[in-house]
Amino acid sequence: MVVIGSEQKAAEGIPVGMRGQWWESRLREEFVPLDVQVSRSDLRERFTASVRRRSLDDFGLVDLSCDPCAGKRTPTQVSDATEDWVVLIAIQSGREALTRAGETTLVGAGDVVLWDTRNQAEFEVLESVRSINLLIPRTALAEVSGRQWPAFGGALERNSPSVRLLVSYLSMLADSLDELPESAVSAARNATLDLFDGAVSRRTDDASGSAALRLSIDAWIDGHLSDPALSLTSVADAHAVSARTVQRVFGRSGETFNSTVRARRLARAREDLRRTNCSITSIATRWCFSDASHFSRLFKERFGTSPAAFRSRRT
Repeated sequence: MVVIGSEQKAAEGIPVGMRGQWWESRLREEFVPLDVQVSRSDLRERFTASVRRRSLDDFGLVDLSCDPCAGKRTPTQVSDATEDWVVLIAIQSGREALTRAGETTLVGAGDVVLWDTRNQAEFEVLESVRSINLLIPRTALAEVSGRQWPAFGGALERNSPSVRLLVSYLSMLADSLDELPESAVSAARNATLDLFDGAVSRRTDDASGSAALRLSIDAWIDGHLSDPALSLTSVADAHAVSARTVQRVFGRSGETFNSTVRARRLARAREDLRRTNCSITSIATRWCFSDASHFSRLFKERFGTSPAAFRSRRT
């Protein structure tokens, strides 16, 4: 069967030879667009698979299982994509082969891998697999960056305490997300992002002095987000470096100073919308947006909904 949200649909009656299209359409709706072939499984009496995606604010949490099949993320799907996801895949059971940039990784129960939807990739499920998949919009990484974020791909160290903690948390979250009140979802989302940051930091840390400088700058920015005087120049002066050096530190991770400050101010504003009754105008002013209209436009671009609509979901 295939599971879409809380709805279940039986795969019975799907003609042999059509199950690849059926599964492909389910993945496109609930996960990401992929070309899929299930010819080997079509020889069986029944091909079974399920996918269920739930929202964690702007994140996606996807429970996925399927019988042996194969597929790939094509160049066309990459170029046509309107969303840019970083995906963490935690394998619960089964085995599959994942290929990126010509390098194949065999994964099984307990393994954790990263995938960037901006990159082509191939997969082959060798034994029926179950996994929890975390989809993070790349723009969210600006909230915790502090280091270079590479083009994601490959396995994490499965025995790392921070990786084990993240996987345990995702498993618990998958079991309890439906019961969480709306007011707790944002906190769960932020905790997920912090745990993800800790789990991948060992792969991305830069040993050079620029990494330490970036961490110091990030901490300073977080302490001055409500200050209208926060600027590239003020950050440079506070760290006794040139503005060009600050720009270069951000550029190493493909970011800009302004985009990072904007992302973090929007994240703080979102928390105010959820936790306080302050007006949208006062929140916009507190976090240094020029006016409520400007704030609302940037908020909708970032989170896909207006501040008013976001606040109305509070319980």
